[in-house]
Amino acid sequence: MKKLNNSNVIKKYIYQLNLDLKRGLLQFATLHLISQMPSYAHEIKDEISNMTRGNFDIDKNNLYKKLRLLEKDGILKSKLKHSNYGADRKYYSITPFGRKLYNEMYQLLIPVMSSLQKRTK
Repeated sequence: MKKLNNSNVIKKYIYQLNLDLKRGLLQFATLHLISQMPSYAHEIKDEISNMTRGNFDIDKNNLYKKLRLLEKDGILKSKLKHSNYGADRKYYSITPFGRKLYNEMYQLLIPVMSSLQKRTK
């Protein structure tokens, strides 16, 4: 039987958890931020990085794809606004349907997070 390198096993599982969290977090965090106020992609990317203390550096191409999909599905709407700092920016805001989805996602996460917090105390 092959002896496993514990360090490599830990790295493998942490890497997979990081990928899974990014996939799930991107959509929810994007909706959360936009539900607070209309935002443009770079602002969302920076805020997610701040929220996660730099642990999740979201690829901007993935973020743009996600924003376009959310808009196509009627969850977000966008409006082009003039910027004094370069190109015009596309600001995304949440639709009533998007707010309903966000609230349902939030309600799903509350018991999960509460349960995890209780178990770690």
